[in-house]
Amino acid sequence: MTWLIIGSTAAYHWFPDARKPFDIDLLTPAKISTSDSKECFVDSQWHEVAEEIIKVNTDPVFADPDILFTLKVSHAHWNVKWDKTMYDIEFLKRKGAKLNYRLYHMLVKVWETVHGAKRVNMNQPMSEFFKDAVQREYDHERLHELVAFYDRPLHERLRTDHNTAWCSQELFDNMSDDDQFKTALEEMMATAIERSRLKAGCKRSDIMVAMSKAHFQLCTSMTKGWFARFLILNRHKLLSEYKEQWIPQINKALLVLSTTPRQPN
Repeated sequence: MTWLIIGSTAAYHWFPDARKPFDIDLLTPAKISTSDSKECFVDSQWHEVAEEIIKVNTDPVFADPDILFTLKVSHAHWNVKWDKTMYDIEFLKRKGAKLNYRLYHMLVKVWETVHGAKRVNMNQPMSEFFKDAVQREYDHERLHELVAFYDRPLHERLRTDHNTAWCSQELFDNMSDDDQFKTALEEMMATAIERSRLKAGCKRSDIMVAMSKAHFQLCTSMTKGWFARFLILNRHKLLSEYKEQWIPQINKALLVLSTTPRQPN
């Protein structure tokens, strides 16, 4: 068989409470498109991982939930229908879908050729890493110190060479689950303050929007690889379940910054 139904139609087949599909996505080498039809939208796609997906899929017609989940997670590294993709990831995760890491890594390489590889180089001197177009009011590492849950920022535990921004996945994996989430949150908080220009006394809703935006930026452009994947897989827990921990941290940092001179641009 050289075709497989993927996307929202496949999800709706497995889970009747999934969002209602308005099109049919086919994994097939045949060139099919009825996007001009008023009755039904059918689009096809094919790439070098497609045959392997069809091979490991167990259902003869519809992509298995794990395949759908893996496709979505691999896509979420790029800003392509991102909000919908993240909604589907959370839905499938709650349904028990698991990531196929082998297919995931293969798919990410495909999307790098389609959407472009991320220009993120963590293995360079810190002075070079922060030479970008971002207008920073405060030193980024100072922001990390202010939002840290402990006496020092958690990312310092992951950096075997403190002269570069590179962090060890092995050291991250050896952290407790709670410290993994707090490591991610510290980066999100520093980014939220920096990119959204949060100020002391700002509304709670402004902080929440800034954190959501920071999560999006870190997933789609500012990081890549294992750290971006952790953020993608845990968006709901980071933004919702830990909310009452990171909001006070940000407010505390903003209060200090309100009396701190801004760095010259």
